[in-house]
Amino acid sequence: MSTYVLPKGTVVKLGTLSNSLYSFLNNGVPAVMPRIGLESQQNLPDFTQQQGIYVGELMAYFAAAALFCQTTAQLYTEHKETMDQFVQQLQTKRSSKPNIHGLENLSVQIGLPIVLEIVLDEDCEVLADTHFEPSDKTEKCWKHWRSLVLNRAEGIPASWIKKFHFPRLLDYRDLEGAKNPRVLEQTIDTSLMVGGMMQVWHKDAPADLLMAFKKQYGVINFSQSMVFNANSLERFFNLNSMIDPASRLLNQLTIWQDLDALAQKQGIPLQ
Repeated sequence: MSTYVLPKGTVVKLGTLSNSLYSFLNNGVPAVMPRIGLESQQNLPDFTQQQGIYVGELMAYFAAAALFCQTTAQLYTEHKETMDQFVQQLQTKRSSKPNIHGLENLSVQIGLPIVLEIVLDEDCEVLADTHFEPSDKTEKCWKHWRSLVLNRAEGIPASWIKKFHFPRLLDYRDLEGAKNPRVLEQTIDTSLMVGGMMQVWHKDAPADLLMAFKKQYGVINFSQSMVFNANSLERFFNLNSMIDPASRLLNQLTIWQDLDALAQKQGIPLQ
């Protein structure tokens, strides 16, 4: 197994969920972060589990999507009756906030997709992501696939995390009219995560995917971002779409529906 060193100052990204943000702020990223994949990928022979922290570029959006899909599926299974009620009320009165008992306890379990932007503050030893390249091709794995396993016993300190990117979040008023630009913006954000799925599932080159995405939409990150610090996290979790239980659940549902629809168009099953 060959190792490769990413020099100090290299920018890497890590996909996670919003309910991990305070833990990362207080404790940094732990040295071992188990890879989560789509359920349909778990039997692929090259989708192996390596010890360390998976970092990358477009692959961070895959990681955020995979975590989001896994936790959303679990939540729907555990709270099926409440979720069915919520969806039914939302379909009946699309722009009206459902009033259902138990939403507050349910909403605190919801994590929305997040991508952390990290600047390495020292030279870091990394390993190849063997989903893409053999273990002796670490340099190629970074230069072509932009996906590696960071091998640092202390993990990633919070001070190395400079920004967190997140999708456009919706309120119920955004559902009132057709072709609302905020709804479209969230769908575009979601398509970036599907780009990560295409890299994993079809072995599409991330540079080509990101170039096409930038040409079409003018961006290569989620549309929203904040500096990573305590004040920003407080502002983020006090956004109406996060602090209001029904609104947080709405965003989970709309992102989930877009992910499913867009992934199906690429022949990628989420389950």
